[in-house]
Amino acid sequence: MLIRSFLIILLTSISFSQNLMSGYGYGSSKFQNSPTSLALSNSLLPSFKNNVSLSNPSSWHNLAFVHLNTSANVQQSNYDKFSSTNFSLLSAKLIIPWKNEISFGITFEPFLDREIALNDQTFSTLNVSNEEINYQRSNVSSGGPSIAKFSYGNKLNNFESVGLSLGYIFGSSRLTKTLNVDSENYLVQSRDFFSGSLVEFYLSSSRLNKRNKLDIFFSYGMSLNDIDVENNTYQAFLDLNNNNFHDSSDYPAVAQSLAPETTLFSNEIKISDFKFGIDYEFSSRKHLQFEYENFEDSGNHDLNSSLYTTYISGKKKYSISYAKFAKPLSRDRINFRTSINYQNFNIENFQKVSEIGFGVGFGLNFGITGNQIDFGYNVSKRKNILYVNEELLQNFSIGISVADLWFVKRREI
Repeated sequence: MLIRSFLIILLTSISFSQNLMSGYGYGSSKFQNSPTSLALSNSLLPSFKNNVSLSNPSSWHNLAFVHLNTSANVQQSNYDKFSSTNFSLLSAKLIIPWKNEISFGITFEPFLDREIALNDQTFSTLNVSNEEINYQRSNVSSGGPSIAKFSYGNKLNNFESVGLSLGYIFGSSRLTKTLNVDSENYLVQSRDFFSGSLVEFYLSSSRLNKRNKLDIFFSYGMSLNDIDVENNTYQAFLDLNNNNFHDSSDYPAVAQSLAPETTLFSNEIKISDFKFGIDYEFSSRKHLQFEYENFEDSGNHDLNSSLYTTYISGKKKYSISYAKFAKPLSRDRINFRTSINYQNFNIENFQKVSEIGFGVGFGLNFGITGNQIDFGYNVSKRKNILYVNEELLQNFSIGISVADLWFVKRREI
């Protein structure tokens, strides 16, 4: 039953998310806070249950049951006088712990988001041979690559545990440029195919405090094979039936058009990502947390298929959190978390984008195996966004985790 549910979630994990930074380079990473961490901005520190983060394999051995988790998000973006609301399924994750010593996991989630549309609000006029021609432009990008992660966690001793995650990047994005001239639409379409792999290392330690109240966490991720992009650019056509799709009714017809021009861009994205976190349990199941992240992308970025002529080359992030976790097998079934975070994005050839955010969320445990449903709300404000300066983002999220007991020898009657 659990495996069948996981396959259904995998096949339906299609993203429709959008924010303005999706137009930078190959798109923005999924910076939205996952509801599996109760709307908190950190991913390294315990957030799902006491001593457990769904994003940190070195903590999975603390789970008593197999967990299948999926999460969804509704995001609202507001800038100037415009707003957009979009829905996305964020991830599907299966975690299998074994005797509180080792653990295995598989995750499918979006890697980059390129969902954005830029349109002229009014028609412009061009004078050609003493004749005025009215035109309007529209650029729409969609899709983005996904990542499949295969993870392993191992408890080394009473103080340290480690984790390893290998990720394979796959998928594509689309770009459509439309020029409307005197009510006729001329389209140029292209498609980018992504391939590459990542590796992430995790370390958790409680050795600095013999009372096990202070834990420190480290992780480092990097490109195992730098991400390559294959670009296919198709012949321009007149969209006679105005369906934004090249078919037999257009000019030239799809069967008469030239083959796409294919170009391979190597080492376009090269990632280095370091995280450090401190978790202090000042009272039973009550935690204060701090996390720092330093992300860098030193790839070539030779392909200029983005809506903006720039890309995100780095990010620094700081977050402070408070968490209170439920007590197993008791009437206390509520998890609660809140956080404040600050991010600073390095934008190539442009001024930095700053973001400050606040998140709050709670989770409810139910069932003897520790099933859990999480709800979260996060609001953040970005400054120095290209052309609009400020953007307000609101995320409403939900995560559902179903637990089951595996590897138990059945008693014969």
